[in-house]
Amino acid sequence: MIISRLFIYPIKSCAPVEVDQLGFDDFGPRGDRRFMLVDEQGKFLSQRQLPVMARIQPELRWREDGELAGLLIRAPGQDDFELALSSDLSLREVTVWKDTLMAEDCGDRAADWFSALLQRRCRLVQLPVGSQRQVSPKRAPQGRYHAFADGYPLLVVTQASLDHLSQQVGRDIAVERFRPNVVVAGAEQLFAELSWKRLELERGYLDLVKPCVRCVVPTRGMDTLEREADVLEALKQSFRVDGQIVFGQNAIDYDVTELAVGDSLMASLCAESE
Repeated sequence: MIISRLFIYPIKSCAPVEVDQLGFDDFGPRGDRRFMLVDEQGKFLSQRQLPVMARIQPELRWREDGELAGLLIRAPGQDDFELALSSDLSLREVTVWKDTLMAEDCGDRAADWFSALLQRRCRLVQLPVGSQRQVSPKRAPQGRYHAFADGYPLLVVTQASLDHLSQQVGRDIAVERFRPNVVVAGAEQLFAELSWKRLELERGYLDLVKPCVRCVVPTRGMDTLEREADVLEALKQSFRVDGQIVFGQNAIDYDVTELAVGDSLMASLCAESE
């Protein structure tokens, strides 16, 4: 099997950026979900309530030394907004599901731009250096952190499962609906990813720790942002496990410094420690 596509999502629940390579740091893929929109109480915002967030397109700006310099952000009907990173930002308490942590507020200009787009008061925050948002201790050792992703640093899906869904619906379904970081091609069996425990790389490995339970977002058309009943029905028929719709596996990277399109992967059905 090989990696066929790679994505990051610089702003949580906004449009993806497709890349040829992923670098990694202590929080998972570099540049992935390092920014987030929150309401005035600090609670995260997502496409679940605000589908228009899917049309917010961030573009990462990198310095020559490889560090992130800022973002260029585009959205229909809005002037482009450029955000330069600053080391002098105030801290704000934010909530991502059950986690509460401190984040850096990106300022009033960013807040005004996003508030005008979303037609509600909100603020853009970024993950501080040294953040310690722990991955679930049931599935990761103490000291394994992640950024603003829902629960895990990575999401892995297979092209085989996507092709099956497209066949069921009768048209091509974009993988971006499912917001993966890693798309794997060449799986020999349909839904094989649900039985994988580990993906071995040339260097390091990905632990596949929990099937990804799906909300309404994948049922929305990429262009219309409207719910599509046939997609929901196909997901119910073919992708339901224990009464819940699942698609893909949440994953945690170990000893991985880089992933690239074309990299080979080898799946195992149990981790060495089991």
